[in-house]
Amino acid sequence: MLPEIVKGFVVLAGIFIPLERILFLHKQKIFRLGWATDATYFFTGHFIGRSGALVVTVILSLMTNLLNPELQSKVASQPVWLQFVEAIVISDMAYYIAHRLLHEVPWLWQFHAVHHSSEHMDWLAAVRVHPCEQIFTQICKIMPLYWLGFTKESLVVYALYSAAIAFLIHSNIKLKFGILKWFVATPQFHHWHHSKIPGINNKNFAVQLPLLDLLFGTIYMPAKKMPHKYGISDSIPAGYVGQIFYPFSRMIKNAR
Repeated sequence: MLPEIVKGFVVLAGIFIPLERILFLHKQKIFRLGWATDATYFFTGHFIGRSGALVVTVILSLMTNLLNPELQSKVASQPVWLQFVEAIVISDMAYYIAHRLLHEVPWLWQFHAVHHSSEHMDWLAAVRVHPCEQIFTQICKIMPLYWLGFTKESLVVYALYSAAIAFLIHSNIKLKFGILKWFVATPQFHHWHHSKIPGINNKNFAVQLPLLDLLFGTIYMPAKKMPHKYGISDSIPAGYVGQIFYPFSRMIKNAR
């Protein structure tokens, strides 16, 4: 029997690789530069994600005095579909704030720069996330949902949706979503966040709900244009190990 993480990789590749060959936005190779590095992130990220969930559990266990059983009971009594909708709004609001901090706080940017270092966008680029950033954003997204008492069923549905959206918005797919583009994050929305054009990668901070960027004045989604170059000017190592140590080496260098 194959491990679940391997099955997940095979299923995602089986879905997105054909889509990216048929509906491609930019013509590029499947095994493009950095593919092996991102594949490494996929498998290591699975276990790091579990560590993040453990951290959330430990933090909540230390915050029992701040929990509100009555509020949790009311939240849990709602239909799963309503909890799911609420989870999207609450979690993405928390992520929006965390994401802006990753861009605006210099030492946090050193970790987030790793994610922006990819010069090719496709489904696998979604997982190029430094472990420290992964744990930080996971805590920010999940903590409010656990604290409010969302049920396990609603959290499972939300987790599946969240993962699907993450792969979709990074995918090399040219597809029009019509009015849905304001309610569901799309490649048209998120690719601009990875654009190499100065200033544009400080737009579109939401990861699921573009309306948040519209609300806070950080939206950038031209109707008939898409970026042609991705990445950043920072010199980031190409390999997995080098990228893991990159933020720390930069902080040491800046401290001298």
